[in-house]
Amino acid sequence: MRRAIFCSAFLLFSSWSIAQTILSNESLVKTTLVVNKTEVTAQCLRNGCKASRPMLVSIPVNCPASSGKTCTFHIALDAKVSMALGCATCSAYPGSIGSYGFLIDGAPPTVGPTDAHGNYQFEQNVYTQPPAGLVDRESYPASVVTSTQSGNHTIDVSIGCRDQNISGGCRVTAHWSTMRVDVFEP
Repeated sequence: MRRAIFCSAFLLFSSWSIAQTILSNESLVKTTLVVNKTEVTAQCLRNGCKASRPMLVSIPVNCPASSGKTCTFHIALDAKVSMALGCATCSAYPGSIGSYGFLIDGAPPTVGPTDAHGNYQFEQNVYTQPPAGLVDRESYPASVVTSTQSGNHTIDVSIGCRDQNISGGCRVTAHWSTMRVDVFEP
């Protein structure tokens, strides 16, 4: 019995370790800070729709490694966000999904954690329908990691929402946001 419990625990812990990536012996070489005080809203108004809008565009970041070498970018984003459903009577149905989209030189982060398109989901099943003029803002942080070749790169971040087929649309607004990009070398 004791052996069966140990084997089960080992299998449980070993399955956790498969999903993680460990980067070690990296040294911080530079940091880029970005502050955005412009509101950005993505919305759509029909069942099953999705919307996305650029939030931070063409942020230049340099990997100072020598030619042929790589850097690791750690991108930390924090945005004050409000989300709402497309209709006021839809609380009995799956709500909206909110996400950020991260692209480095037009491609998703290599380490992640994002989906294959660079999307980082920060909220699911949102049911709020604030009265006109009242906006509930929450801080939704995100953090992604990518490896890059030496040279100049651009980072683009978008905000988006997706209706889960029966809510009559979605709306997400990033009010103010900050982003920090730490560049590491081995």
